[in-house]
Amino acid sequence: MPVRPAFLALAAAVASFLVFIPSLFHGWLSWDDPIMVSMNPHIRGFVWDQLKWAFTSSPTGAYQPLAYLSYGLDFTFWGLDPRGYHLTSVLLHALNAALVFLVSRRLLSLCVPQGRGEAAWSLDAAALSAALVFALHPLRVESVSWVAERRDPLCGIFWLGAILSYLRARRPGGPSRSLIQVHALFAAACLAKGVAVTLPLVLLVMDVWPLRRRLVDSVAEKIPMLVLGGALGILAVWQQSGARAAWAWSDHGLAVRLAQMAYALVFYVRKTLWPSGLSPFYELRPPLDPLEARFLFCAAVVASFVAASWRWRRQRPWLAAAGAAYAIILLPLSGIMQAGAQLVADRYSYLSCLVWALLFGAAFRAGLRRARLAALASAVAVILPLAATCVAQQSHWRDSQSLWLRTLALDPDSPTAWLNLGAEWARKGSTTQAVDAFRRALAADPACPPLVERLSSLVERGDIDAAELLNVRAGLKTRPVCRKALAD
Repeated sequence: MPVRPAFLALAAAVASFLVFIPSLFHGWLSWDDPIMVSMNPHIRGFVWDQLKWAFTSSPTGAYQPLAYLSYGLDFTFWGLDPRGYHLTSVLLHALNAALVFLVSRRLLSLCVPQGRGEAAWSLDAAALSAALVFALHPLRVESVSWVAERRDPLCGIFWLGAILSYLRARRPGGPSRSLIQVHALFAAACLAKGVAVTLPLVLLVMDVWPLRRRLVDSVAEKIPMLVLGGALGILAVWQQSGARAAWAWSDHGLAVRLAQMAYALVFYVRKTLWPSGLSPFYELRPPLDPLEARFLFCAAVVASFVAASWRWRRQRPWLAAAGAAYAIILLPLSGIMQAGAQLVADRYSYLSCLVWALLFGAAFRAGLRRARLAALASAVAVILPLAATCVAQQSHWRDSQSLWLRTLALDPDSPTAWLNLGAEWARKGSTTQAVDAFRRALAADPACPPLVERLSSLVERGDIDAAELLNVRAGLKTRPVCRKALAD
């Protein structure tokens, strides 16, 4: 690799690391960190039993053996010191920043060949801007600052590595071993996070544009990847269906899921363009009405984008390619296979919104051709505020109390936030605050079984008398959704 691209890839990694330094001093969160890492005996080492458990278990419903192996490796070096785990996540993200630079550089050179009189460094500058917009965007904070979401940056390394190998194989005279690397990296990405199963479809989009390959050849070449991705996708769905967080189709029907998908497609674009009000948790409040104004508006936006992409498919093929790749990557996370109580989540943007960073790089390169100083000033005016917001967003992830107080600042009636904040206060011995939080959770939504479990644990510790628990249980029984849970 020439010196300048290698230096700029390193610069992107260093910038990412520096911006995420605050996360190195964060502790464990009470949200999934205990079950996956801090209180998980199966990641305490790197021997056969741990390897076997990682590939045969999914305590949260997500099949991610490589993520568990990375925790085991961390334990070997750091024990249970959270700083070491955060360091690993930040380093993984920094490596992704470098990979995004390399992928962007190759894709931008394919999409827009170097023009006459264009400075040789403009391509590198555009790729660097894309990498920085991706890596320093505050939407990345959830994936990097939350140890339990390690799978995002880990999957990203293999996912981006597979794309880079694929682009290398597609060069004239490209090495044939690159395709073998693509398959191996694809499998590793899937074992880090199931969303990677969509990669073969993303490569098909790239084959149409900008690579302009024959679709028949492209599909035939990817049959092994499609078969492997299908098998791993079925495994992931099967693992998730057995989780308590999975939603049955009878409770969350097709119309609702399609409305949620349209909402998600618009949500992440909007938050990419204007990342204000980012929350650790966006509560899903059933039953959702697919005819609600916000869902109808998002459906209209998606339909308009599809229509525009089709109309301009010849003049602006990049628009259809970007939209298709974005939708494909996001599809498994858009609500079609709903699990958990979140309507959307910032972490779902980690790979999907890479598309918009690439478009920013392309726009910056076009700007350099017309007005160099204005383009440079505009890039700085975008990237520096993103980095500053990214640093500020990390403060909400430093501990469990900060996490849920931030959620409640944006959504004061979030039952999940009140429930978890109450549990955190109970853990710290603030019984009065804990009981008040549990009551507010009950008033907001019947999150009954976990609520009763939290209150029962307080009774067992002697922090709240049995009469008060019975009063709460009586109140719960008046709520229809709670009756079955209390009868079990």
